[in-house]
Amino acid sequence: MRRTRLITREEAFRRAERIKDEYKAIYGIEFELERAFIPLEQVVPTQRELSEAKLLVVLQEIKHGYDAPIVVIPHGGKYYVLDGHHRAFALKKLGFTEVEAILLRPKNGFVPGVVRTAEKGGLKKLEDVKIVRD
Repeated sequence: MRRTRLITREEAFRRAERIKDEYKAIYGIEFELERAFIPLEQVVPTQRELSEAKLLVVLQEIKHGYDAPIVVIPHGGKYYVLDGHHRAFALKKLGFTEVEAILLRPKNGFVPGVVRTAEKGGLKKLEDVKIVRD
């Protein structure tokens, strides 16, 4: 059986920095990182499926204090998940209304590719994600 390893808070911040650098290279614009608590109702997933096994681990760890933030990009009053789908979904299932997030905020206006990905997949809210057995 494969052991699920969750990222730490520190790793989440390093991952956000790496994503920021990747987005700068892809889009050719500057981004800044901002920490905030955001409403889960405004979080939009950008992947269609989540692993049931990993979700069960995340649910259990959150109950014991696991608190790595998710990484999102704001657009049109919504927050599109770049990293942390399982964490966001688990918090929503546990009845939380907010999630700590690292916002990847563009310095210039543009439409991130993940917005089109979510629209193409019919993803508008966390409940649209399908949980799959692995």
